[in-house]
Amino acid sequence: MQQNETRVPWVAPPSGIAMGISAVYAGNASTMLTVLEDDSVDLVVTSPPYAERRKKAYGGIPAEKYVEWFLPISAELRRVLKPTGSFVLNIKEGTHDGERQTYVYELALALRRQGWLWVDEFVWHKTNPFPTGNQNRLKDGFERCYHFAKTKNFKFFPDAVRTKSASKWAGDNERRKNKGAHRTTNGSGMNMSRRITGDLVRPSNVVTMPSSSINIEHPAVFPLGLPEFFIRLMTEEADAVLDPFMGSGSTAIAARGLGRRYLGLELSEEYLELSAKRLARTPLSRNQR
Repeated sequence: MQQNETRVPWVAPPSGIAMGISAVYAGNASTMLTVLEDDSVDLVVTSPPYAERRKKAYGGIPAEKYVEWFLPISAELRRVLKPTGSFVLNIKEGTHDGERQTYVYELALALRRQGWLWVDEFVWHKTNPFPTGNQNRLKDGFERCYHFAKTKNFKFFPDAVRTKSASKWAGDNERRKNKGAHRTTNGSGMNMSRRITGDLVRPSNVVTMPSSSINIEHPAVFPLGLPEFFIRLMTEEADAVLDPFMGSGSTAIAARGLGRRYLGLELSEEYLELSAKRLARTPLSRNQR
């Protein structure tokens, strides 16, 4: 299916939002999601406002109210997600009164009770973490990306995200062959010969990349590589990608560049204008031109 040019309507059409086009809309996610059709989205990738953050744009949800606030939204996400779809939630708890908050863990468990399958937990390892300003803490160098699904039959394409092998076993295997050795086990007795597949291998669930360094009018810009990784891993060409908290538009930009349809929802019209400008500068993938 060909992807239409980006449109920026400010109000959802009364008849509902169609996933056959790519567009971004201004509005509250809990309201806007209700007009989406059941089983119409292949992938949700989003980073909602963290507890007690972004008070100017989103009101600042209290940590003790976060699960209650998010569950109606996740119920709508589960309704619109296809049985083969996935939901990737990027979120990180903060600290309060000298200790880590627990609302993220409480949310993950609440999502399971809501009917989601908690498939995996990815770690986004930041290569350029910012100082915390706290003398009793180190730099916060990672965030979690939780992978949820409706069923066990979700789309998954690990070959699409293969990475260059950094394992010593590939080199050791070549040396063993040259010397005529036959031992291919590691120190734990694991047979490593079956794990050597060449230069490109299936990556781990630790995704290493820097935080975005672009200077635009948004306080927490997704690095494009993060949504790109999950879009490649969990969708096919022309699939529909949804971000209900679009912010600066990185998920939509990644989807557009990879030949997927996208739908972005954003409460702040200021951020929506920003994402629309970024999308306008993003070329379609070659197979869409």
